Amino acid sequence: MMMRENEKSLRALAMLRYQADRYQAVGNGSMCQRVNAEIRRLMDEMNAIAVKN
Repeated sequence: MMMRENEKSLRALAMLRYQADRYQAVGNGSMCQRVNAEIRRLMDEMNAIAVKN
């Protein structure tokens, strides 16, 4: 179960990084910042779970 959740989080993280790169490429700074904030939130959540286990 834990591996499946981790896999979902890693896939979501990859998708968000792709989106951030695309927004940056087209010069949409505000959306790039928003997506990067979501990346940081997801990474913090993943770190909290890793430390807990």
